[in-house]
Amino acid sequence: MFTEEDFIRLSALQHYVYCPRQCGLIHVEDVWHENVFTVRGDILHEKVDTDTYETRGTLKTVQNVTV
Repeated sequence: MFTEEDFIRLSALQHYVYCPRQCGLIHVEDVWHENVFTVRGDILHEKVDTDTYETRGTLKTVQNVTV
């Protein structure tokens, strides 16, 4: 029915809201350059991009939820 390419990624929407030109460069033209900020973000996102959850008392935190 639908393929992965038929969907818009949430990150693309975030990029578009921030800067439509940036969104086009990243998601249409496939232009991306790493820098200290993007590398730091990649490191910080390593945990949230795993399919895990943790519970502390009555609070449950779920990582990498498919929307």
